[in-house]
Amino acid sequence: MLDDGLFGFANATAATLTPGSTVLGTGGYSLDTTGTGSFAYNIGGDQFTNANQIDNRWIQTSGTIGATVFDLGAPSTGAAIFNTIDHGPLPQEAIESTVYLSNDQTNWTQAKVERVWLEGFDPILGIKWDGFVYAVGTGTNSTFRYASITHGGPGALRNDGDDEINGVLGLNRDFTPSGVPDGGSTLALLGLALGGVAAARRKFGI
Repeated sequence: MLDDGLFGFANATAATLTPGSTVLGTGGYSLDTTGTGSFAYNIGGDQFTNANQIDNRWIQTSGTIGATVFDLGAPSTGAAIFNTIDHGPLPQEAIESTVYLSNDQTNWTQAKVERVWLEGFDPILGIKWDGFVYAVGTGTNSTFRYASITHGGPGALRNDGDDEINGVLGLNRDFTPSGVPDGGSTLALLGLALGGVAAARRKFGI
């Protein structure tokens, strides 16, 4: 289902990249913070700094299940995946990954996409590298502690070997961040209809 709005995560703590995780290079950071509409970025930065906050920094993940792992910090029924877009086509370049969920980092279940926020998380809508934040779960309401993200795979819309993951956040069943008080506003949920398509076109010009 599509949400024609922003994902809110005020006061929430992002998941952390586990020690020993495999990433491709060090990652990088997107340059547009004012809404110029540029996809420009630079390469560099520490992989844990790039992975452990929801901001303009990102990493590129392994293609192996269980190699690039985020610790959500607490049992969660969902996870929000924040991806960075570095070029078109869209929406293919927005979802280049497959997510797998686990409680023990040994047994992994492929996640199911449950909701997509078309405007991403940044209130400056002209920022094009931020978009299509999506929530995943097991499909059974069971909890999990870890999320492994691979580039490509059966959950990806495109696989060119270089996804860009901004960060990850554990969620409750109602899509609020897990482990924090529910003080935020609830966004209106829309179906896959003209309103959702229009939102994507406004932001990305597609």
